[in-house]
This record gives sequence, C-alpha cells and structure tokens, in this order.
Amino acid sequence: MKILVFNPSFIGDSILTTPLLKYLKHKIPESKVYFCVRPESAPLFRNLDFIDEVVVYDKRKEDKGLIGIVKFAKKMNDIGFDIVISIHKSFRSSLLIKMLKANIKVGFNEASLPFVYTHKVHRDMSLHEVERNLMLGSKLIDDFNLEEVKSIAGKPEISSDDTFFCKLRKYLNIVANGKKIVVLAPTSNWKTKMWPAEKYAFLVNKLYEKGVYSLVLAAKSEEDDFLRFKKNVKVPFFNFALKTSIAELSSAIKSSDLLVCNDSAPLHMGVAHKRKILCFFGPTVPAFGFYPYTDDAEIIEVKNLYCRPCHIHGKNRCPEKHFKCMNDIDENVVLGKILAKLGINETTNC
Repeated sequence: MKILVFNPSFIGDSILTTPLLKYLKHKIPESKVYFCVRPESAPLFRNLDFIDEVVVYDKRKEDKGLIGIVKFAKKMNDIGFDIVISIHKSFRSSLLIKMLKANIKVGFNEASLPFVYTHKVHRDMSLHEVERNLMLGSKLIDDFNLEEVKSIAGKPEISSDDTFFCKLRKYLNIVANGKKIVVLAPTSNWKTKMWPAEKYAFLVNKLYEKGVYSLVLAAKSEEDDFLRFKKNVKVPFFNFALKTSIAELSSAIKSSDLLVCNDSAPLHMGVAHKRKILCFFGPTVPAFGFYPYTDDAEIIEVKNLYCRPCHIHGKNRCPEKHFKCMNDIDENVVLGKILAKLGINETTNC
C-alpha cells in the first residue's frame, strides 16, 4: 500500500505534519509513506525512519501553473497511490488531488473543492495544528481515539546535517569554552511577526556581558532585516545568518541551550529538537493552533491588546501603525527570562 501525505506549505506547517506520518507508519507498517513538500523543506524530512520517500512539489517553478499541475499529477499517478491525504486546502491543491487516481482521498471539509475528497474531516480550530492533522487519520483507522493517537504520534521530528552538527559542536566547545549558547532567529517571512531587530540586538549585547554566546540565524531572503539587526550589535556573536542550508540551520538550533525566536519555522524546529524555547507572538495568537507543541517553551505576548490578532500570518506593516503587539514587549523582561532559563544570576556580570 502506498500513502501520499500532501502538504507543500510553509516549512513550519510541514514540520507539524510529521506526527501524522509517524502515526500512519505505526498503524499501517506494511505501507510505503510518501511526504510531499516544497523543495526548500525537503532536506528536513529525509532520513526520518517513518517516511519512505520525500516528494518535491515545486509550485513556483517546475510545477507552476495548470501544465505543471497536470505533469505532477501524472508523475504521482505513475507511482500509483492507494491513499492520498491532503493537509493543504488551496484551490490549486484540491485541483491536483482531483487528478490523482487514488481510491481514497482524505481532506478537510474546509478545503477548496471539498467534493474531490472521498473522506472529509472538520478542521477543528480548538485543536493544535498537529492534532488537527492527526484527525485526518480518523477516516482510515478503526477505533480512532485522539488521546491514544497523540501518545503514538509524539512530537514533530526533523532531520539535521549530522556531519555539520558534529563539526559545529566541536567548534562551539572550543570557542565558547563551555559557556551557554543561545540561538536567536530574529527574522521572519512576515514583517509584523518580527520582534524589533533593535531589541534582539539588545539581547545579544547584554548576554555577552553575562558570558553567554549568541548564535544568530536568518535565511538568505531575510538579509535586509538581518543587517538592521547586525548594525545594532556591539559585541562578537556567532554569525550563521544568510549562509546556512536548511539542514545546517536545523543543526544549529539543535546545538543550542535555548532558542529565542518569532512565531515562525525555527520555533517548530526547536520543538522538534527538544530545545528550551522563548518565542514572541505579536499579530498572531496561540489560539490559531501554531503555538509550540511542547511543555518546555514560553510564549511572550502582549495580552488583551484590542487589535490582536490582526492576521493569520501577520502583515508587512502594522494596520494600526503603532505595532504595540511587539514594541510593548520589554527587552529587559525578556533578558531576565533568558537568564532564568539558563540558570544565570541576573545581577552577576562575568
């Protein structure tokens, strides 16, 4: 039996699909499980023992447009799937699913063109995204019980570059000489999801005074935001921004004692690597279901702000023009939380 789980969404969304894949492989061990993701996400899911093959759907280039959809559908039909499960809800995704020849097609009631699915599940917004995805398995497994399923599925998982990780750990041990390492991911695809760069820079400066080393990450597409951060940093830091692959970025997060980040993909990478986490939620809120799926994380947010949430993802500019959801988060309070999580006395300088 061949099962295709289709979720060529943002990196974080794909990460939150892995418990479903793990559960399916556990319940149907004779199956061959394929996971369809965007090309930039693919390295994170290779070498996971519950995924037999990663399929790349490049909807911006090779598989773009109607012709691309038709060609991709043919490629999937040549593999010959028995079951297709679609996390993605867009019109384009549903159109593609319609073209597949699988006898069983599972999706959300809320998807575009819901009639293309043979089995549909309500996307319960009171659940975490991991659990919403797991509910899709209820159409395939008898005696489905979400609490039992969660215990089998566990937490999200991702791969890392083991060679790079080992080299990085050796390097950090030599240079940091046993000092704590905080990984900061100050950027995001959405501008209003970012805690201000100047505040992140304040943390790096102050942590260095406490003998804590900062390792900073940013994607190549986020160069302008990273440079704004960098110009406010007055101390040395490990600069891994703009130069690491996605697998190396995963390895860098895995190497940390604590991750500080926005509501973005690094957050879910940190969960997958079982790191301690501090994360900022501004225009988005935990109630959307994308909060850290772990007990070892703390969400920092301005509660009871009249304009929150303003958007499911966040916008490029604050609609209210004050950006209170992020500006009103005190950097000194955040610093105190970081030091407490690291077990460092806030009044002691190194």
